[in-house]
Amino acid sequence: MKIIVVSCTFPPEPVVSARTSFDVANFLETKGNRVQVVCPHPSRNNSKQEAQDENLPFLIKRVFSIKSTKSTFFSRFLENISFGLSTFMFIIRQKKVDVIYANTWPIFATGLLVIASKIKKYKVVISIQDLYPESLVTQRRISENGIVAKMFIFFDKWIAKNCDHIIVISEWFESVYVKSRLVKKGKISVIKNWVKSDDILQIERLSARSDIESHIGHSFDKGDTICIYGGNIGTASGLDEFIKFIPKINSRVKFIFAGDGSLVPELRRLVNEKKMNDRVFFITPWPSEMTSSVLSAADILLLPTAKGQEFSSVPSKLITYMLASKPIMLIADCESEIAKELKKAECGLVISTRSSEMVANRFSEFLQKSDKMKEEMGLYGRRYAKNNYSYEPSVNKIYSLLK
Repeated sequence: MKIIVVSCTFPPEPVVSARTSFDVANFLETKGNRVQVVCPHPSRNNSKQEAQDENLPFLIKRVFSIKSTKSTFFSRFLENISFGLSTFMFIIRQKKVDVIYANTWPIFATGLLVIASKIKKYKVVISIQDLYPESLVTQRRISENGIVAKMFIFFDKWIAKNCDHIIVISEWFESVYVKSRLVKKGKISVIKNWVKSDDILQIERLSARSDIESHIGHSFDKGDTICIYGGNIGTASGLDEFIKFIPKINSRVKFIFAGDGSLVPELRRLVNEKKMNDRVFFITPWPSEMTSSVLSAADILLLPTAKGQEFSSVPSKLITYMLASKPIMLIADCESEIAKELKKAECGLVISTRSSEMVANRFSEFLQKSDKMKEEMGLYGRRYAKNNYSYEPSVNKIYSLLK
């Protein structure tokens, strides 16, 4: 088959969504298909390493897209619509495409892709990574009952009706599409994201910490507990809320925020304002070659979420965290899918009450645990991730849908 993979992020961008798109394209190529990836030029959290597109086993076409530099609706819209238009023009020019697998920006880029596919009469399977407009409502970018939200729901229903199949990453997403978008359950497949366990190398803790200290120019004391956040530092991360809790947390706990995103300038300002430069450090951007060092240097991995965001997206970094074999501190509603997954895995602590006192208490609870208990929590997480977020069954299921 001739298959086009459309992805709004792609390596060397280190986000999970970029990695899964690569894995899908690579797997399809190994099955004897002709695969071409359409994606933007890398712009998120890159190292100095250039994209080595010519060394890939499949063709790749990087198209024009306006980089979103601010966490505003208009900035994100420009990125979304520009990549959507570039993708539209690319699809329209293609001949004899059997199927398109799309992991692209929601509503606008996805809608333009579906329109192009209908014009050319190509089959299209869409992967949904976030719920829109629900995510925008949670981030208070639009009103829940406003005309923009209603318009987005209308467009998303149209997209769902006119694509051939929908892949969602959780049962919660499936229920939303059945109840809100009125999609028949048979048209939806739940395929969770994955991270290959071999991609997350475990480095000896002191060696990893030494690498990090050299990078940030600061040496930690032997008794310090290192808490690390690794991922996109945007509105959905909830770091702007979390950073205000830090003064109440035991001073033995030091924090590293690794990643890049629209919140970085504000977080740096708050760190300076609250005189926390000796407690909070940044690795931004977070080079992909430092992934294993950053995760291995942690005593605990931090996973906050913006209030309500846990019901409109499932942070893929949870899988990466689990595979890193480190305990996880999650801030999310205890009824959310991500909190339930963490409890099933028994690999961390959930903070469901967003207050300085509760956050401080949970960190104190963690500090009181024995080294053996902390190690077991990390091992439980890695085992759970390998058993429940595995690569092979997921890509095989996607391939069967594309066929």
